[in-house]
Amino acid sequence: MKKKILIAVDASPSTQRAVDYVGLMEGARIAELNVTLFHVMPGVPDFLRREAQADPQAYRRLRALEDRNHQEAHRVLLKARERLLGHGLQEEQVEVKALPRLADAAHDILFEAERGLYDAVVLGRRGLTKTQELFAGSVTHQVVQHAQRTPVWVVGGRVSSLKVLCAVDGSEGSLKAVDHMAFMLGGNPECRVTIFHVGASFKNYCPVDFGPEALAGLQEDLKRSDERCMKDFLVQARQALQEGGLEPDQVDYLSRDSALSVSGAVLEAARAGDYGSVVLGRSGQERAKFLGHVSDKVMAAGEDLAVWVVG
Repeated sequence: MKKKILIAVDASPSTQRAVDYVGLMEGARIAELNVTLFHVMPGVPDFLRREAQADPQAYRRLRALEDRNHQEAHRVLLKARERLLGHGLQEEQVEVKALPRLADAAHDILFEAERGLYDAVVLGRRGLTKTQELFAGSVTHQVVQHAQRTPVWVVGGRVSSLKVLCAVDGSEGSLKAVDHMAFMLGGNPECRVTIFHVGASFKNYCPVDFGPEALAGLQEDLKRSDERCMKDFLVQARQALQEGGLEPDQVDYLSRDSALSVSGAVLEAARAGDYGSVVLGRSGQERAKFLGHVSDKVMAAGEDLAVWVVG
């Protein structure tokens, strides 16, 4: 089945890394992929448009500014397209598109992704402009926070590993992550993925200190509940994986006991196993694990990873 992804591009190095990651995955993991390279051009100030209606010189300045924006968009898109073709994609697999900014870059990217019914939107972790040095507050961060229907892939660095780790907690959000991963990677008999589960910790649900004896009992109750939940979850996950085109022998399962930092456990497992991609659900079991802060922490610290956040 055909897959469609949208790569948001500009002239920054993070764009090159995002493009390289897609080229890497398309060449070895993702079958039947079509890519649209999308560039949001800077907006033209309203005052300049008003002045252009009455002043011929202002009109010429407006046209010159629009021409420069279009030329820069053409240059950026052509460079990204050539980079993708260099990874082995065929010309008919790659489309380019540039639009002037209507709202802000993040919302324009999401609007295009949803309007075009893309299966995922891909961005560099550091945002889309050279001045956005921090992940928090960047265009990428805003896209992740506001993407409700479209999965977002955030590429942190120069990813070279083809190994994929899908972190789950038994929730509906995790099942959506498994389903998305299976759809994107299914149909490739050489692909292998790992389902990773971190045992539930009562500290992730309630920070109150109940004392060592009470806490031990609560932790045991939570552990039994988590085990029952995961048993039912894995039945559904295996079905989603197989329906997506991944056979049972293509899937490994990894777990570890409870951890005070779920994000830390995920990052540790990813680095210890030399995984290049981590797949996460946006929200987790009882909204306690993978809701916002865990995916944010994994993305912010995952300078050498591509993180897929599935809503």
